[in-house]
Amino acid sequence: MKVIYIFLTMLATVLTASCNGKGNPGDKTSDGDIWVHVKPLVAKVEVSSEGTLMETYEYTYDEKGRLLTLKQTDNLSKTEMLDLQYTYTGENELKISGKFYPISTNRFIDVTYSSTSVASYGKGRRVGTLTYTGSWSGAWTYTTCHDENGVAASTECKDAFASKEGYYTSDMVYSEEYSVSGGTVVQAVAGTDIKAKSDKATSTANTSSLKTVYTASDKADKQNFAAYLMPCTFPVWVAAGLPGNKQLITGISSYTGDIKSAESSTIDYTFDAEGNIDTAVRTDSNAGQPILVRTYKFTYL
Repeated sequence: MKVIYIFLTMLATVLTASCNGKGNPGDKTSDGDIWVHVKPLVAKVEVSSEGTLMETYEYTYDEKGRLLTLKQTDNLSKTEMLDLQYTYTGENELKISGKFYPISTNRFIDVTYSSTSVASYGKGRRVGTLTYTGSWSGAWTYTTCHDENGVAASTECKDAFASKEGYYTSDMVYSEEYSVSGGTVVQAVAGTDIKAKSDKATSTANTSSLKTVYTASDKADKQNFAAYLMPCTFPVWVAAGLPGNKQLITGISSYTGDIKSAESSTIDYTFDAEGNIDTAVRTDSNAGQPILVRTYKFTYL
């Protein structure tokens, strides 16, 4: 009887652990699970400054915990920035349709996901790739890869252009490389490489980059709050649980080359009894002087 009791205790512990926190691609056991969010599900995030409501994010989910709708509202201008519906057309396919401000008519983003199991990390550890592109004219196709722990590793976009008369052509590569430490993105280097050539046998090339450094805390990021802080394709990343950070971010600073920018941000948090975010207070500063303080208030289903 003692052996059975110990077994049941261990089983209960495992089941309890599996029902808490925000899932990420590295914790999934099948490809389709990338879209599943773990309870408690976020119903609304209200962003305010000095008592004034600035914007809101509202979410609904299906019975599996997959995102069904996302509505982002700029409460200052009373403008709907995003009003989106999520349709899962296959285990690895997602269509996000609706309003993307400032486009006046409804559009959609097609998303596909693929992954490869990594045997050395055990069952459920997967290296995966998200590919997504918008339906509107000029929309770029992005590819985001995550590592074996489900944390974003890189984003890339390639684009080519040729003038109608063939006077010149250009090729562009935009990339973001993420450095990960302890399961959290601590640095992102965004770069653009452009090469152009004319029919007069002249050519030019330009390369630029920006480095962003993130300071990680010892608190778990159960609500994937980093998606609100990184310059990502938010509707896609929030549906897939990316960047998938294990720890919350408490500071942001940026560099152009070796020159540190005067702008920086700090983030302070309060939590409920289960360790879920109650509020996140982001303070943006210039040369050490606060210029904007925003409070993110979380409400759960």
